[in-house]
Amino acid sequence: MRVSSNRGLFPRALSMLGVVALLALALLSTPARAMGVVAFDYGTEWMKVSLVKPGLPFDVVLDRDSKRKIQSAVSFKKWGLEEEILFGTNAYNHATREPKQSFYGLKTLLGRTTADDDKPYVDLYASIFGNDVVSSDRGTCSLKRPFEADPKLSNLPVLSVEELVGMQLEYAKKLAEETAGERVNPSLPAGFNIGSFGGLDAVVTVPAFFTAQERQAIVDAAVLAGFRPRLVSDGAAAAVNYAQTRTFAQPEKHLFFDVGSGSVRATVVEFSTKPVVIDSILSAGKKEATIVDVKGVGWERNVGGLQLDLILRDKLVADFDAKHAAQIGGSIKTNLRAMARLLKEANRVKHILSANDAASSSVESLVDEIDFRTMIQRQDFEDAVAKAGLLPKFTTPIQQALAAAGIKLDELNSIVLVGGSTRVPLVQNALREAGIPDSKLAQNVNADEAAVMGAAFYGASFNPQFRMKEIRAYDLVPYAVNLKDADGHEEIIFPAASYETEHVVRQYSNVKDDFVFELEYDAAAQKALGVGTDRAISMVEISGIEESLKELKASGQLDQVDTQLNLTVVSRPLGTYSVENVVMVVKPKAGGIAGALKSFFGVATPKKASNATTTNSTATNTTSSDEAGKEEGADEDDETLSSVPAKDKIVKLTARTIPQNDAVRPMSGDEIKRSKDKLWTMGQAATRKAQREEARNAIESYLYRVRDLVEDSTFAAVAKDAERKAIASKTDELSAWLSDAGETADTATLKLKRASLESLIKPLETRVEQGKLRTAAFAAFETSLSEAREFVAEARANLTAALERNEASKYSVAELDTLSATLDKDAEWFAKGKALQDKKGANDDPALLSTDVDARRKKFSETIAKIKKRRIAKTRPQKKKPAAAAEADKKDAKDAKDAKSEAGDKKDEQPPRHEEL
Repeated sequence: MRVSSNRGLFPRALSMLGVVALLALALLSTPARAMGVVAFDYGTEWMKVSLVKPGLPFDVVLDRDSKRKIQSAVSFKKWGLEEEILFGTNAYNHATREPKQSFYGLKTLLGRTTADDDKPYVDLYASIFGNDVVSSDRGTCSLKRPFEADPKLSNLPVLSVEELVGMQLEYAKKLAEETAGERVNPSLPAGFNIGSFGGLDAVVTVPAFFTAQERQAIVDAAVLAGFRPRLVSDGAAAAVNYAQTRTFAQPEKHLFFDVGSGSVRATVVEFSTKPVVIDSILSAGKKEATIVDVKGVGWERNVGGLQLDLILRDKLVADFDAKHAAQIGGSIKTNLRAMARLLKEANRVKHILSANDAASSSVESLVDEIDFRTMIQRQDFEDAVAKAGLLPKFTTPIQQALAAAGIKLDELNSIVLVGGSTRVPLVQNALREAGIPDSKLAQNVNADEAAVMGAAFYGASFNPQFRMKEIRAYDLVPYAVNLKDADGHEEIIFPAASYETEHVVRQYSNVKDDFVFELEYDAAAQKALGVGTDRAISMVEISGIEESLKELKASGQLDQVDTQLNLTVVSRPLGTYSVENVVMVVKPKAGGIAGALKSFFGVATPKKASNATTTNSTATNTTSSDEAGKEEGADEDDETLSSVPAKDKIVKLTARTIPQNDAVRPMSGDEIKRSKDKLWTMGQAATRKAQREEARNAIESYLYRVRDLVEDSTFAAVAKDAERKAIASKTDELSAWLSDAGETADTATLKLKRASLESLIKPLETRVEQGKLRTAAFAAFETSLSEAREFVAEARANLTAALERNEASKYSVAELDTLSATLDKDAEWFAKGKALQDKKGANDDPALLSTDVDARRKKFSETIAKIKKRRIAKTRPQKKKPAAAAEADKKDAKDAKDAKSEAGDKKDEQPPRHEEL
């Protein structure tokens, strides 16, 4: 789709100077912290998150354990009455202990149903991961956990794929929000699509081959996570990342070859530099921009790193069964926990074989306390891959992409390797065997992070607040979309190419019944869609037409109006389709308006007057006492042709989307609310569990600390015998309680139990602390008090001398008296407290705290410091004028005084004004 940073949807009316000035002012006044873009690259095995925000480095977001990528997994760990939700590596590792409580590889089930057409995908998933796939209310895939719901718990047994993916996206969203210090926006920027003025916009990558149902599923999952993202194909995102640091004086064509965990994708992209019109509220004119135009894509859905892992797992299974099948009474394949551990081990071995000719595999206590060890040769692994027929499938997408783009291999400048599995030697060998020379292969982007980094830059290009390299990205959906109306007329509204626009307006004349049309992929797309994927997208029903025209139909005047149905088909987010702005325009035909037409168009009939003229005074309504006469007059008015012209009537209509065949429909508002409530409940339960575990760990560690304290000689010196016995008794009591009732105690009880022990320990800790600080605090107070008194005495002497010389002083008698009184009061307070403290023993509570002593000392010391910094006000002596100038000034003053006196006398002689009044 041709969506770029030009924000071309702005109406030209926004170019008005006043509006531009106001919007520009709003942009400039927005703090830098209040914007940003977070991108999610959700893959079958790994998820990456990146963040671009002013003031922060443009980089990926780290996981809790500081890793740059997050395992695409979620697991549930039961603890007594509650459970913990695990994400990332913790969830992936937990799968080896509780496979049916762990879910990963969920990307392969997005947009899939449990119907026969999707059965191969569902069966493949179940065979790999061992989870139970069931049908949701919408017919989509849900996964059932092994235990039933308990009314006392929140562990709901069935979760949809959208809910499970949404939980992972929400976890990743929280990581980004913590890093950025901003919230992710819950919806796309409103208005004219210029980016938001606060918060973080979101972008999610998808494979180019994702259908509308699969794209809608990832959007629904994001909505459950609390945001509505833009979508961009991972190939286009990687291309944007490639263009960030490069310039293109001449057009170049590159192919991005991405071997991920779940699929292989090839994307042909043309890079060029062209002048583009800057259509922004902050600037106008033309500017050089890098153009990233996706020309063609190819793919293999079920080939990738996961398939290589499965081949290695099967080899490990075969080796184990050959050695231990008799010992365990059959194949290890029936043990889900062991199979999950072997799949994890196969992934580890694959990475070792990428750099070595052989790898040693070792899994302790795999099953029945059997330690499994074997050696895997790289050549044996590659032979198994070739036997499975996978090698040609790795390079098929390249031929598909070249054919879709209409170019040949030698026209490419390079083939850029993207995706972690491109590091596997057999994948690179497959490229060479397909006739691709090494000179064409390029490893000049970060294979793991290119897509997620490019996606963030792509999202930032929509926000005019960012000042960055101008890149226009034109993404592509590989399936043409048809609109077929009820009359059988069919047309392509979105071609299988980069779209010129994300919306298409259609108009239909003389529509007087409710309108129905279908959206479906073009017949030519069936091969690309693959077996089991229906061409149908949805049926759209426009209702309200018959209802709005029923009055005219009943009166027989329906043929006296013309109608025009206007609707907009929108592909937003990219590759999903909806209908917006559905209205019907009703126009009266020529010949005047009478009867039901007048009420339909809201036209009033002119009232009759005796002089055939209507004025403001005669145009008032009158009420007849005869009801029959009133009805008769009304009928007469209806038959009268109105001379007032009628305005076209615009009727807003409702568009309802109905999935076709077994297609997945989007989640409804009620379904989204129910799922959000479910996830919120589970999240709250997990939070409570985490808080309870934190409180339990805190009391446990505190018990260990107390045991160490009571054995310390310094601590023993400040404790009385009764206190030591009370602490020992309480420690034993809490240890026993923690081992028993503490397992199921709630957070509040755990905190109260810890507080009961802290109340015994804190007084002793205070005695130890005061014993260390008291001597230094007392000495500092006495020294500061002595220096303060010396200062007061010196200040008084300076003040007296200044007064005798009739000079200014920075001190006053009042403030020195006040300061002296304060010092006397503090000295008396300290002397009494010190005397009481001297009578105390080491195991008594202190009578005078060092913190109180330091506070008193600091207060009068700061007062003296402020007085010392004060400057004496200087007054300039008045300059004496020369004698001649002084005499002249006196003469001028005398003349002015005489003139004023004379003017006053003349004023007294004048008669009063307006005396005649």
